[in-house]
Amino acid sequence: MLIAHISDFHVFADAPETPLVRPDAAEAARRVIDDIASHQPRFDAILFTGDLVDCGTAADYALLADILAPLDMPVFVVPGNHDNRAGLRAAFDGILPFGEGPYLNYEARLGDLRILALDTLVEGKVHGALDPSQLDWLAEKLTAELTTPTVIAMHHPPFPSGVPKLDAMALTDGCDRFGELVAAGDAPLYIFAGHIHRPIQAVWKGAFCQIGGGPSFQHALDLRPEAPEPGSIAEPYAYFILRIDAQGTVTIHRRYVSL
Repeated sequence: MLIAHISDFHVFADAPETPLVRPDAAEAARRVIDDIASHQPRFDAILFTGDLVDCGTAADYALLADILAPLDMPVFVVPGNHDNRAGLRAAFDGILPFGEGPYLNYEARLGDLRILALDTLVEGKVHGALDPSQLDWLAEKLTAELTTPTVIAMHHPPFPSGVPKLDAMALTDGCDRFGELVAAGDAPLYIFAGHIHRPIQAVWKGAFCQIGGGPSFQHALDLRPEAPEPGSIAEPYAYFILRIDAQGTVTIHRRYVSL
C-alpha cells in the first residue's frame, strides 16, 4: 500500500489571504499533483492535511477541484485554519463520509488501515482546538478497535516541532486529553498533520507523527528558544510517501518535486 501525504496548498482564485503564500501557488500545487498522478507504482490514496485553499471561497474550491482532477485514487482531507467548513463540506460532499454535527470529523477505511479525520479548525483563528465532543468521538473510535492500525489526520499538530512561535499556534485546546488518548492505545498509531509548513517527523506519546511541508511556502528552520516567527525559505519541496508492505512494515520516503 502506498499513501502520499500532502498539505498546505493554499491555492486561491483571486488574491492570497496569507502574505507568505507564493503568487503561483496554484501552479506549484499542479506540479505536485502531476507528480503524484504519474507516480509508479500507483498510489492507493492521498492524505491532505488541511489548508487546501487560502481564502475559503467557492471559487477557491472550484480551482482546487480542477487541480486535483488528475488523481484517480481516494483523497482524504481535513480542514485547516484557512479552509471554510461549509465550502469544504460542499466540495467533498458524497465523496467523504463526514459525520453529523458542525465538525468535519469522519472515519474511513483503506484496506486494513483505518483513517480517523479530525477537524481542528477554530474559525477566524490561527491555532487549533478539539472540543470535548470530538475527543469523546475519538476515544470511542480508538477503544472500539484496539488492534487496528490507525492514521489520525488533523491540520494542527498536537506534538511540538521545537520551533517556539510555530508551536504556539498549533493545537491548543484539547491537546492534553488528546495526548492521553494517544498514549493509552496499543494499536499502531500514526498522526499526520500540517500547518507548520516544514516536513517534520517525530515520535510522541508512543505514536509516529509527521507534518507535511507546503508547496505554497516553507518556513525557515530556527530552533532557538528566543527565535521570532520564521519567514519563508527557498528549499526543495518534498511530500511524504507512506509504504506499508504485506508484513505490516511501514517505510517513509520523501519525494522531491521541483517547483
